[in-house]
Amino acid sequence: LAGAAVLSGFRMYLKSREASGWARGLWLAGLAAVTTIGVFSKESAVAILPIILLYEIVWWKERPRNRALWLGCAATLVPIVAMLWKRSAVLGASPPAEFPFTDNPIVGADWWTGRLTAIKVIARYLWLTIWPAKLSCDYSFDQISLARGAAADWLSYVIVFAAAIAVILLYRWNRTGFFLSCFAFLNFVPASNLFFPIGTIMADRLLYLPSLGLLACLVLAIYGAAEKPKFAILAPVVLGVLVSGFAVRTWIRNQDWQSELAMATHDVRVSPSSYKLHQLLAASLFEADPAYSNIDQVIEEQGKALALLDILPAVLSRADSYRQAGYYQLLKGDLAHERDALQSAAAYRRALQALERCISIDQASRANYLSRIDTRSGALRFSPLREGDAQASLLLSLVYVRLGDPDKAYAAVNQARTLDPLNPQMYRQLSAVLAQQGRNDEADVALMQAKAIASLQEGNWQDAADSSGRVLQVNPAGYPSAYYLNAMANLRLGHLDAAEKSAREARRLDSAQRNPRIGYVLGLVLAQKQDYGQAVDLLNAYLHAAPNAPDSETVRKQMTNIENLAKSRTTPAAEP
Repeated sequence: LAGAAVLSGFRMYLKSREASGWARGLWLAGLAAVTTIGVFSKESAVAILPIILLYEIVWWKERPRNRALWLGCAATLVPIVAMLWKRSAVLGASPPAEFPFTDNPIVGADWWTGRLTAIKVIARYLWLTIWPAKLSCDYSFDQISLARGAAADWLSYVIVFAAAIAVILLYRWNRTGFFLSCFAFLNFVPASNLFFPIGTIMADRLLYLPSLGLLACLVLAIYGAAEKPKFAILAPVVLGVLVSGFAVRTWIRNQDWQSELAMATHDVRVSPSSYKLHQLLAASLFEADPAYSNIDQVIEEQGKALALLDILPAVLSRADSYRQAGYYQLLKGDLAHERDALQSAAAYRRALQALERCISIDQASRANYLSRIDTRSGALRFSPLREGDAQASLLLSLVYVRLGDPDKAYAAVNQARTLDPLNPQMYRQLSAVLAQQGRNDEADVALMQAKAIASLQEGNWQDAADSSGRVLQVNPAGYPSAYYLNAMANLRLGHLDAAEKSAREARRLDSAQRNPRIGYVLGLVLAQKQDYGQAVDLLNAYLHAAPNAPDSETVRKQMTNIENLAKSRTTPAAEP
């Protein structure tokens, strides 16, 4: 959509230059419309504005049109400014974005190294445009190394520098070629890593629109070489061969897109040093065999990903890769448990090592992130970025159970439920650990908590209310989240007094304000009890705490309805 918007918008601008009156207005309205669609689809569509300016600069002397330029800029600026305003509002309410080093090593490099690496990658893009024989969906760490002054790096700099000189000379030799080259650059520069790092060091998809300008220059060059009559047949023949070649390459590449397994199997040969492709291949193999008979192959591929990551310090590495490796080893241990106890135990120990590494990476990277930002901001106060990896702690507990260490299993699962207190998996595992320790009554309570959560998720309000109520009767101190479950269930059942009582107690116990939805539930209860003022305050506090929550738009509408109800109740009735 962004690419189509840039091309169609530029065409509409050219038409608006030639038109007048109402026809010009229609073309400009179309320009504004497609720019709106483009920039709200992908920010790179903002290139439409500099492309219009480029066109006017290149041919200013031949056909100056000041009024057309100002009107065209106005038509594109309005949607661009609207997008930037909306984007700033969303980003301002969200935790600060961070691009992983493993996705783009330029983010961890010094300024000069980062820029030189970006130039090195530009040379790869230029070659890929001309000769797309080897395509890959990913170039993550360590497929493209940072620039270190190697011979290949210097060759890349020379190629890019020569290309830049050629573009400058084109201004005198062929104005159209100069425009098309700059068109390619303007569409590419937002994703080039030259001025600021983006989320990837390189991606084939970023060439879609820039390649149009570069290939158009190639067409001009071929026709220029065929200007003499005796070479007239040269242009259609060469272009026919090129188009046929690109068509065949596209058809072959489409076969790789049939599935993630096909894609990963092919691309890992093109980018063998990309940790993410080995991880994708491992996941694809895992999902392709429900019987897990290929678990050794899965673990081998995941191991290749870890071998690439092992050289990194914890703050730059990827916790999720080690968590996944731990899960695969845990599963292998379970599969081998009946037939080979020694092999099973070895797999469990490898799972333990991977999960411990995962948790240490998670803690280091999270601490590093939080140390560099304002943790008092509303966007981060309730963000998972402040917490830990609940799934890793759950898997760690499962491994400790298999290794016969219930005390450590209990500590791990307690950490897991602290991080994710509304996940029934945590309480099922807690129940299993307590049963292993011989604490059967406590195990039953944990299982009841899991049932309460599952019932609430399934919409069985009465079961959720009954189960959470029984948990609160037995051990309210050990399961404070049961108050929230009980409040939610009773709200759905229309038992407002019970819902309010549980919600207020849940709010009192949640001193760290880990669950902002408690206030939201209490607000809904109070709204139904016609305490509109306090209800609006609570819903507003929830939106402030979680501005980008999935239900934020619904909550805003609810708050508006409650405010309208409050106004209608306070408005005096008209006298007859």
